[in-house]
Amino acid sequence: MSHSENYNLIIADDDRTIRHLLELKSAHYGFRPVTVENGTEVLDLMNDQVEVLLLDINMPVMDGFACLQKLSKTHPHIPVVMLSGENDAEVAMKAVKLGAHDYVTKPFDMNELFTALRNAKKVSLIQKENQSLKDSVSSSSVSVGIIAESDGMKSLLKKAEKVAKLDSSVLLTGESGTGKGVLARYIHSHSHRADKPFITVSCPALPRELLESELFGHEKGAFTGALQKRIGKIEAAQGGTLFLDEIGDLSIDLQPKLLNVLQDRVFYRVGGEKAIDCDVRIITATNIDFEEKIKTKEFREDLYYRISVIPLKLPSLRMRADEIMPLAQCFADRVAAKHGGNAIKFTSEAVDKLITYHWPGNVRQLENSIERACAFCENDMISPEDLTGSIDGSSDQSAMFSGLAGQTLAEVEKLAIQQTLILCGGNKAECSRKLGITEKSIYNKMKRHGLM
Repeated sequence: MSHSENYNLIIADDDRTIRHLLELKSAHYGFRPVTVENGTEVLDLMNDQVEVLLLDINMPVMDGFACLQKLSKTHPHIPVVMLSGENDAEVAMKAVKLGAHDYVTKPFDMNELFTALRNAKKVSLIQKENQSLKDSVSSSSVSVGIIAESDGMKSLLKKAEKVAKLDSSVLLTGESGTGKGVLARYIHSHSHRADKPFITVSCPALPRELLESELFGHEKGAFTGALQKRIGKIEAAQGGTLFLDEIGDLSIDLQPKLLNVLQDRVFYRVGGEKAIDCDVRIITATNIDFEEKIKTKEFREDLYYRISVIPLKLPSLRMRADEIMPLAQCFADRVAAKHGGNAIKFTSEAVDKLITYHWPGNVRQLENSIERACAFCENDMISPEDLTGSIDGSSDQSAMFSGLAGQTLAEVEKLAIQQTLILCGGNKAECSRKLGITEKSIYNKMKRHGLM
């Protein structure tokens, strides 16, 4: 076993010559590699800093396939590139269907191999930046890691459960960071496809040329560097769910091909002539205004109608005030569990600051703020000072006003009542005094807004 400090790539192959060659070349390509001989050693070295794994299929002690199956449970977000012999191509394709990012056959072309590894690294970085709420909340959350305390989220989850039983295309909308990817997984987990693959593709993550191959796969010789056939994400998701994140950024050239998948349930690999049947449920997500995109001819209107058969909108965090502290506590608990520390709590002043902030970055921003606060807090207690810098109210006035802009007066009133009630611990008399209205008025307004 070859060790390296701060490694981000694990190379697993029982051939010493290949290990040594790839270790030297990967450093040249900007990776920090460590090499091992079998799957057991891979599992021993896995940690949060690993970004990519190159895994040979045929190894002693524990082969690549068995290792992949274990990693799918312990480290599902780390992309794996499988390395196989010519006769193992079918096995490698099966591995891709079960979660491997890509595969390369021996004898391999060095440029092709490291193109696959670099693409996998891009996916890894994107997944870390957009780490889903599913991995961040406690097991006490509603089903697939979703905390639903507000009426809006409870209603949304009921709709999602009904939608899950259908095979219709679903379009998830909402601001960035609200948890669209988590809701997509929630729908998949409640569907009859739950035991099949859930495959995610981030549309803006790759340039158009790579994204086309990523989605549809390609035939050997389809373009320069296509030295072997490769299955795409649509094919890998067969029988399951394909989640297309930020669908609004899909290239106009690829939109007719996706439309063909939705209409005819067939597709063609790049460079291929054979139609491949497609049995996948497609869920898409966006935070853009499709109306404007359609007007400027950047998005096809017919594709929009196909992907938005069932639209679901996620509310912003500022409209889910009841969930701010349950989420914050879950994030704090996760940090404590990760580092083996004591439970972390919040002072009442910190609670006030968290609840009254408008969270333009939504749940993702809340998670990052709590993680940062946990690093600075003393005596396992987060104070307002620990939150300074991440949600400093004095520097975020523009964010606050942008959060209110576009909301109806009724929505603003409801939000003010919700947040003030939380600050007052549910005391309606105190809430009415803080809002400058009579106690009778607070009861009438709560009833009108469905808060009672």
